[in-house]
Amino acid sequence: MHAKDWKLNDVLQERQQWVIPVYQRHYAWEVRDDKQIPTLWEDLRERAEEKLDGSDIKPHFVGAIIYSQPIDQPFGTVNKRFLVDGQQRITTFNLVLSALRENARVAGHLQISNAIDEYLFNAKSGGMADPEKEQFKLWSSSFDRPYFLAIALKTTDEIRGLFPELFYKNGNLIWGQAPKLLAAYWYLQEAVAKYIEEKSAEGVGSAQVLDALLSGFLYAFQIVVVQLGKDDDAQTIFASLNGNAEPLTAFDLIRNDIFHRARLLLENDDVLYEKHWSKLETDFWKTEVKQGRLKRPRVDHLISHSLVAESGDEIHAGQVANAYKAFAMQKRFPSVEAEIEGLLRYADAYRKIDEGDRTTPLGRYGNFSKVWDTSTFHPVALWSAIQPIPDDTKGEILRLIEDYVVRRDLIGESNKNYNKIAPNMIESMRSNADPIVGLHSYLDGLTAQTSRMPSHSDLLSAANKINAYEHLGSKKLRYILTRIEKSIRTHFDENIPIENLSVEHILPDKWAKNWPLPKTGAAPHEEFFTAVDGGHQISPEMRDEMDVRQRAKNALGNLTLLTPPANSHNGNEGWSHKRSRIAQSLLALNREIAENEQWDEKLIRDRGEKLAEAADRVWPGLDPSLLTVPKTV
Repeated sequence: MHAKDWKLNDVLQERQQWVIPVYQRHYAWEVRDDKQIPTLWEDLRERAEEKLDGSDIKPHFVGAIIYSQPIDQPFGTVNKRFLVDGQQRITTFNLVLSALRENARVAGHLQISNAIDEYLFNAKSGGMADPEKEQFKLWSSSFDRPYFLAIALKTTDEIRGLFPELFYKNGNLIWGQAPKLLAAYWYLQEAVAKYIEEKSAEGVGSAQVLDALLSGFLYAFQIVVVQLGKDDDAQTIFASLNGNAEPLTAFDLIRNDIFHRARLLLENDDVLYEKHWSKLETDFWKTEVKQGRLKRPRVDHLISHSLVAESGDEIHAGQVANAYKAFAMQKRFPSVEAEIEGLLRYADAYRKIDEGDRTTPLGRYGNFSKVWDTSTFHPVALWSAIQPIPDDTKGEILRLIEDYVVRRDLIGESNKNYNKIAPNMIESMRSNADPIVGLHSYLDGLTAQTSRMPSHSDLLSAANKINAYEHLGSKKLRYILTRIEKSIRTHFDENIPIENLSVEHILPDKWAKNWPLPKTGAAPHEEFFTAVDGGHQISPEMRDEMDVRQRAKNALGNLTLLTPPANSHNGNEGWSHKRSRIAQSLLALNREIAENEQWDEKLIRDRGEKLAEAADRVWPGLDPSLLTVPKTV
């Protein structure tokens, strides 16, 4: 390893090509006020001011770059230098030069424009193996390359024509949509133009301003250049660096590992990227989404779930990159191309889950998992999706996942062991000739309170014991009641949409004013519930009645679905008012409710048990005919 500090002029003027390997992250410097591009511009502007004032230009250190250079490069070709760290800096230096060149062109200073070209391009020669590629002194990453080539070869007007979707009709850049590389260039060329305009008002010519900017940039900006030796592992060094104080994501590290192996196996990394890997570099996969407590790019979640699906092991968030590397070594793929293709198979299934299209089994599962805010069983869904098994079998696996989760929530059980259960589900299905038999047998074998599949009697028993409204929450309750509503409809019922209804307390949350107790009459109003007895003298009998009613109001049997306006209109009114509103509902769920002359705790208990019976039919759980193994804890 050899290190030395240089002026940018010495680094950029050589006949060379800086190559950004595929495994490197995309261009990441930003144009917000507190970010890298405005900071660099202020430094450049200060150096130009010193030059224009006739002062000595102060040296300005701009960090370091690390590169490796292949040995035995063909004679006559342009020397390739593979950037290990510093691609953001080298790319930005080229953007600065391009911005200065564009302003020189607009101002008609062709000598300056042509001089800058010598820092951006290598002169073509017959000794080049690939002149069209080797002419560029920077060969950008595959993702950023279309924008970089446009900047290097086109005027600003031509760039607008190439990417019209990134510009308003008036020609201004749509900053929120533009890739960071294009945004950085646009910021710099506009900043240079504005600076030229400012200095012109002071009587300074544009050629003098451009000369000052170039002099400060090329001769005052200094950088440390580190060349790795043949025994230095460039990929390992890259993985250990946190460029620009932005930690490498699991996806960055995995990309590094995959394309490092591709190069060792002499597979064409550019072809691999364009043909396969680029499918994972889209905005969809880069968007950060929250799963559980973790907010990460979708592609990080994809890899994590795919690892569990493939290995059957529990993978912790901080171990994804290392776990993937170990998995790839153990799997011994025939080629890196086959490895990436395997990952893409899971990507297709993951996208269907994420999009939540209710017309497909994976979409229905995805919609369910979003309501429950859980992705723990995604590996099971992904594993089943790519297996060569009948679609009916895949659908049954997804159904069992939902049955298991919903039934456990209906009886108020914990979900804390799901991260261990999901990998075991996969192993049980993988080890059985019939995955459905394997899954049924595994779930039937779980008898511990923290993991068992609830029985029919469990559902009935829990219906009037748990605080359904607080335990389940409105989203889950809306999902459960909607599914039950659809299951109890007959051909006489109208097929009306019910996805946007809200959960209604029949006996309202604040019931004291309009719902007298059956034995002891009117109860104290709200102040009773916010103070110790609220200053009221109440009998033990009334207190017992009030306690029973407080529990009943949030029980499953007291909850139904109404339109939001109807829910709001009902408020805390008495039964006669609520009954007339509920009677107007077209839901089968509400038909029996409105038939009652009164609404009390006994009716709530009875209806709770009926809903539990209905839930047992909608989410039936295990099929006794498929249970073949003795139970174990």
